[in-house]
Amino acid sequence: MIFWDLDGPILDVKEKYYNVYKDILLKNEDTPLPKNDYWELKRSKTAIDDILSKSNCRLSSETFKKLWIERIETPKYLQLDSLQPDIFEVLTLCKQKNNMVMVTLRRSKDMLLKQLDQLNLIQVFDDILSSGADIKPHWEIKYRLINEYLIGEENKNHTIIGDTETDILTGKKLGLTTVGVLTGIRGETLKLSKPDFLFKCTVDIKDYFQQEL
Repeated sequence: MIFWDLDGPILDVKEKYYNVYKDILLKNEDTPLPKNDYWELKRSKTAIDDILSKSNCRLSSETFKKLWIERIETPKYLQLDSLQPDIFEVLTLCKQKNNMVMVTLRRSKDMLLKQLDQLNLIQVFDDILSSGADIKPHWEIKYRLINEYLIGEENKNHTIIGDTETDILTGKKLGLTTVGVLTGIRGETLKLSKPDFLFKCTVDIKDYFQQEL
């Protein structure tokens, strides 16, 4: 069984993330950082307080986060997501001998399902687990979702694929094989989480699973 994170491994979310940040700052009459500068900070795990400080933004981090949550899963911004290159080829290969389960921290299940339907992703997955519960650390949310899903499951040879330390730590706590990809909101800092396997792009995962099949 393979547990997939959505944003990062499957979807390229750079445009969505940057535009939410940019529009919040412009609405507050502040000047956002250039896209590449913002994304470099985001991928290096820079705290939102520091990003706002570097942006000379007058909003508090609490206000920014509230406005972020209000926008990030609305149609205006979800339509900015795009599929990672050759992702259907990767998913089709992985599905040959594995059940496929999506595990995401999206807050709105309705908006999630609409987006997956529009992107023709629903049929790829056997199940979709999601929760936007306000629990920290976030790995505890994914841990709970997967742990409850696996109750009664005898085969423990499962894998989790993600782009953040949340996914890797979740997998380690559950005894899953952990696969990290550098196509999401973390860059080289993901190495610090010590995933079992680390790939530059999601498409590179094909080599790993071709050996497994």
